[in-house]
Amino acid sequence: MITMTTKTLLQLRRSAKKRKPDFVVKESRFMGRVKERWRLPRGRHSAARQRYRGRPAQPHPGYGSPAAVRGFSREGLLPVLVHNERELKALNPSTEGALIASTVGSKKKLSLLSTAQQNKIRVLQVKDTAALAEKIKKEVTDRQKKRHEHKQIKSKKLADKQKKSEEKEKQKSKETKASETKHDTHHGAKTESGSSAMEEEKLTEKEEERKVAEKTITKRQ
Repeated sequence: MITMTTKTLLQLRRSAKKRKPDFVVKESRFMGRVKERWRLPRGRHSAARQRYRGRPAQPHPGYGSPAAVRGFSREGLLPVLVHNERELKALNPSTEGALIASTVGSKKKLSLLSTAQQNKIRVLQVKDTAALAEKIKKEVTDRQKKRHEHKQIKSKKLADKQKKSEEKEKQKSKETKASETKHDTHHGAKTESGSSAMEEEKLTEKEEERKVAEKTITKRQ
């Protein structure tokens, strides 16, 4: 529960922060190549380091928040880093606020947001808890849909590849069978031609023997 003193100190801190200057490296005010960031002046004769009048302001303890509300959020709650539901449920909603860790994934973050809504715990880094929950749900659904479509495309590609390989195998087997049949036919034709040639040789030999026998008979007569 925020007390009256805490509330007053928070208002005081808010008004003081409005008057607090931006601490930047002095050259960034008049040099375009120097970024607007904080760097401690280190020059031996630096007027900014020696805090001369008219030079850029330097960080000082006087610019700090009141010790009683130092580290508190704008609502006056003490930020507590949470990673799971157990840590979230252990918070005191009246004095503490949740900071969901950056390492928490989308699904777990969604469950943490719903738990925070149920237990009326303030999530300090979120302006609208319901809107963020809807956004995460949509993102998760879109991601699942995309993954499903990718799986379908991949399975279709694999099926087409398998079909092509099967067709290729069938074509190869057909060509092999055709070549074997051709070889057998050629071999058979070759064998038949070889046997016919042998038979012709035998017939010619027999004819020659018959002629020789006839000649010898005629000579004896």
